[in-house]
Amino acid sequence: MSSELSAKFTLWCSRIIAVAVVILVFAFPSLLRWYSGIRPFRNHGQEALTIAFYLCVPVVEYALWCIDRLVTNVLAQEVFVEKNTGYIRRIRWCCVGVSGICLPASVFYPPLVFMVVIMAFLALVISMVKNIMAAAVEMREENDLTI
Repeated sequence: MSSELSAKFTLWCSRIIAVAVVILVFAFPSLLRWYSGIRPFRNHGQEALTIAFYLCVPVVEYALWCIDRLVTNVLAQEVFVEKNTGYIRRIRWCCVGVSGICLPASVFYPPLVFMVVIMAFLALVISMVKNIMAAAVEMREENDLTI
């Protein structure tokens, strides 16, 4: 798959996921009732899951918006620029935010611990990507000044 085709695929996937999250906002209560019929919740598990979900939605939508802007910049041939580093930094903080939101909720609904760990690990990986991108931006700026 070519680089441009891959970027366009990523762009459309992020947009589809953003729409799916908005649809889930409205479908969540029904899905939760269905799920609680299959697997009953313990003390306040259903409430904790609901609160965590609705607190995570704006964070996830903002991260998807940052991904959209980042990929749009890449498609416009603006790759190693400071604003892309900013988008990657914001995505990392969104991962940290979701992890932080899910941590207290995992006391009442223990499977959320997996979300906490996954998002914390993802934040670490994205942090490394951000550091590499920042170094690349710095090198590009130095090369632009060199004749």
